[in-house]
Amino acid sequence: MADISPKKLSTKFEHIMCHTFALLQCIVLIIILGSLEAFTTTNTCIKTSRGASNLSAIANPLKRRSRTNIIHVESVQEYKEQVVNEKECISVVRFYSQYCKSCQASEPHFYKLASEFSNKDASGIKVNFVEVPLNKNTSILHEALEVPSLPWTHIYHPDAGLVEERAVSKKYINDVRKCLRCYVYGECDMDDAPWDCKEVYGECAIE
Repeated sequence: MADISPKKLSTKFEHIMCHTFALLQCIVLIIILGSLEAFTTTNTCIKTSRGASNLSAIANPLKRRSRTNIIHVESVQEYKEQVVNEKECISVVRFYSQYCKSCQASEPHFYKLASEFSNKDASGIKVNFVEVPLNKNTSILHEALEVPSLPWTHIYHPDAGLVEERAVSKKYINDVRKCLRCYVYGECDMDDAPWDCKEVYGECAIE
């Protein structure tokens, strides 16, 4: 067996160390790239998920704030069943469009109004709150009822039928509240009494 000189042995050892160091560098680089790819993928998924959620909220802003105490009407037949044929409850109908900024701004105030009168039957009269969006299925209903602008509200009394037509934007929500109290409790301000408040209850002022 031939002897290997110290110089050749040293050179061979250096080659081995170089290859080993290069291999370690490759392994470290692969680990770093893998971690970076995983982080990027996760971050992208999070952003995509958030973006999809926000997009869904923008496309259908009313859906995320749906209320169980509000009836959602999507057809003429449903409107007839839930509103026109209702003979026990006062019905407060809100006509709106999901793309209408004023409708979006007034929506939480309308929901608050609904919660205030939810299951209120001290007067013996309960109140149903109904929403009718403007779409291809309900556009004929909006036209037939001659809704002049959005958001708009109709108030139906079980004995008198349609008794009020009013704007229900954020600016006028308190007017709708006062009007509704008149029909539910027989209460309203004399200076701001609807013309048919006395006709329905005989007396408008609180005794």
